[in-house]
Amino acid sequence: MRQKTFRLAYKVFDFFASLELAVSLILSLAVVLAVGTVFESKYGTAVASREVYRSIWMQILLWVFMLNLAAVALSRIPWKRHHIGFLVTHLGIIILLLGSWITQRAGVDGNLVLAPGEAGRAARIDESMLYVFKTVPGKAYELVLGEHLDFDPRRPLDKPLLLPFDDSGVKKSVQILRYLPKAAREVAADVLPAGKGMPGLKFQLTGSRATFDDWLFLQADTGATREVGPAIFRFAPGKPDLKGTPEKATVVLWMDGDKELPPKMAVARAGQKFKEFGRIKVGAPIDLGWMDFQFILKEFYPSAMPKAEYHELPKDRPGSDFVEVIEVGFGSQTLWLELGSAGQIPDGDLLYYIQYTKRQVDFGFDVKLKEFNIGYYEGTTKPMTYASEVEVGGKKHLISMNEPLMYGGYRFYQASYEADENGKPVYSVLSVNLDPGRALKYFGCLMMVLGIVSMFYFKPIYSGKHKLLKKESSA
Repeated sequence: MRQKTFRLAYKVFDFFASLELAVSLILSLAVVLAVGTVFESKYGTAVASREVYRSIWMQILLWVFMLNLAAVALSRIPWKRHHIGFLVTHLGIIILLLGSWITQRAGVDGNLVLAPGEAGRAARIDESMLYVFKTVPGKAYELVLGEHLDFDPRRPLDKPLLLPFDDSGVKKSVQILRYLPKAAREVAADVLPAGKGMPGLKFQLTGSRATFDDWLFLQADTGATREVGPAIFRFAPGKPDLKGTPEKATVVLWMDGDKELPPKMAVARAGQKFKEFGRIKVGAPIDLGWMDFQFILKEFYPSAMPKAEYHELPKDRPGSDFVEVIEVGFGSQTLWLELGSAGQIPDGDLLYYIQYTKRQVDFGFDVKLKEFNIGYYEGTTKPMTYASEVEVGGKKHLISMNEPLMYGGYRFYQASYEADENGKPVYSVLSVNLDPGRALKYFGCLMMVLGIVSMFYFKPIYSGKHKLLKKESSA
């Protein structure tokens, strides 16, 4: 019985130490990495990470590869001096793979987006999360559900995704009814009885160069504003001051008198005085005096609420003019949520706040953006360098493209920035990285280099081709 067990163990060991297994594993890893590259270019980093790089079969390949390396090294026992380079190289590869595995399991790779004067303490990771908070109006919010959403953008949901949670001993659930990885958003008006909503209008800007449609909903205090290229459209609760000259071409609409009637309107070109048109009519075009552009009031509702509608786009559509959305069901109510947004659903005396966002990792300290600077190529508006001055731990630090900040085990790199329609930077984008396996990976690479050098050094000595051995043999 012992002999059979020993023979079986020897066959297993011999299999793991075989050259055939090593070659098969190397070829398999090469194919997997090639597939991962294709997935990443076609479906994005998140899909490639989930389906390839972090998949269970990729983990199995790497662990079997480490076993193969260890078995090959053990098969050389008893070790001799000329085995040193061979053993060091194999041990270096194993240490490198272990460091990579630790980084994959416990590392952080995300972004921190800050406006000047703003502080943040959490990195945004490329993983989708659904959070549900509950509250009684006037009291603090309580987290009742936090669920990781692992959608596959290549295929729709086959059936609703049920996310149950316990709410003070009562079993409840949120359902994900639909998932649209690429969707076009269209704003519409949900018409309500008088006094239940706000005035809303749909306008069209049309001309030989472009045609544009949009909605404006009159907020009681602030009104509504839309910037369309070099023009501004405002919807005000009352007649504004029209004595000045605006910096941009401007259309101003305001409610006057009977709330059931369409608004009045005034128009001004950049740097010129306003021209009033009085109360406008639905469907009647108005020449704006901006080249051949006309303004048309398409729809007007005295009491309405904005409502977003979404239409699925082809999955292979290029560009970035789309949104990622989910349709959430809670009880008898439904709600569309774009990635990075939230909505509220009432349930009796309770109010539920549902948020669809990227996962955030708290790094335990505040990073405050003091100032963001851009250097341009001389005579152009093309950025040459950009840097962020931040305050961390009571001290100021400069983060530029080639000078990261290392603090609290994290590294902060200057990744990019976000600008407004005029090209003025409004946000600094910092890349946040935590790499707990970094030291092991560096040490493993060093051992590999030393091992390879040792192999090249010891090989001529023990093969009889070293120049000193040749001199002795000739003597």
